[in-house]
Amino acid sequence: MAIARFPETETAEVHVVEGAIVVLKRRMTGMELIRAARRLHELSVELNVHLAKACGFCHDCADVCPFEDMGKEIDLPSYLREEAGISEDAKLCAYVNEEENSVTIAEAKHQYGLRDVPPEILDMFLSAGLCLGELDELLIKGDVVYEG
Repeated sequence: MAIARFPETETAEVHVVEGAIVVLKRRMTGMELIRAARRLHELSVELNVHLAKACGFCHDCADVCPFEDMGKEIDLPSYLREEAGISEDAKLCAYVNEEENSVTIAEAKHQYGLRDVPPEILDMFLSAGLCLGELDELLIKGDVVYEG
């Protein structure tokens, strides 16, 4: 707490979100608040840069990113989900069989994919020329991309 210049008598305010804990002084002057907000913003930028480096730039796509327009999410009526034993909140994926001109829809085995990424992060990746395909693969595999 001394590094953050917390007086010994100061009480802390704790903000907990999935994957992060932020500890702030409960009472701050305007300048202390500005410094805290600026450092949190810098940390956010550092984390996004780290993620961007893990994904790299898009090199394999032609002129258009195949992930740029993902369209609507796959959906099945409730009665089909129930009959197939797929829960309402489960992610779905589609497999194309070109030989039989058919599509099979099944429960996805992964927890996260591009549809779980906030739009502003996707926009940032697209505008910077970063590879959404690589990001999707990292999310689907659940790979560790940060070790502090």
